[in-house]
Amino acid sequence: MWDRNDVDFADTHLLPWERVPDGEFGAAGGGVHRVLSTSLSGPARTTVTRVRERQSGTLAADLDLYVLAGSGTLNGAPVGQADYLYLPAGTAVDLAPAVVGLTLYCGFWGAAALLPEEGSAAGTVHLRTEELDWDSPGWSGDVALRPGALVKRLRDDDRAHIYLAAMVPGWRSEMEESHPVYEESYKVYGDILMGARGVMREGSYFFRSPDVYHGPLYSRGGTMSFIRSNAPTTTDYRTPPTGGNWDELAHRAYGD
Repeated sequence: MWDRNDVDFADTHLLPWERVPDGEFGAAGGGVHRVLSTSLSGPARTTVTRVRERQSGTLAADLDLYVLAGSGTLNGAPVGQADYLYLPAGTAVDLAPAVVGLTLYCGFWGAAALLPEEGSAAGTVHLRTEELDWDSPGWSGDVALRPGALVKRLRDDDRAHIYLAAMVPGWRSEMEESHPVYEESYKVYGDILMGARGVMREGSYFFRSPDVYHGPLYSRGGTMSFIRSNAPTTTDYRTPPTGGNWDELAHRAYGD
């Protein structure tokens, strides 16, 4: 699952839409997806999938879903934009989009197959994230973060720590930082400067191995990301090199 090449970072709008292979989640009706990253040793992968028609079957592997756009029903229950769902392997899926173009961020923990066998609904999680309260991040340890960084925690177990992270307009963190965890992030909206790498905007994606330094960070207009990691995040900090201060980097990046 976590053994992937780093992607730091990609504008997913530039990736081609490809038809979902037959027998996989999203394939019915000619659904399409963008593949963002894949495991090096197995079938686990992350996609943005656009569902065109009803999908039915039983999941072969665990699946994290975040609804990016559109609405529909899953096993008779309404699903809509900003919903998060965790569906374990063996979950029976009857997904009916209300409109062509239900768009889902899909984190497959194994094969994306929908199997023609009986499943269940045991262990599923469905959160309407817009109804959840924001909380303090807790990832900076003894280093005080500037006010305006917030999280909504969605899943925390022995395999994954999944959350939404948001920053208000003008928020910044002036140091470079690294985390001793795998980190996968999809920009739901807004902008954030990722140091010399440039500005991530809506639809940007990264997959990062542990202990990779990045930053300083700055958001001109505010931002929110959907993030998966293999454990709760802690942070190490270091001073940026000469020419790497947040204001210098922001002046160049946003000026372009």
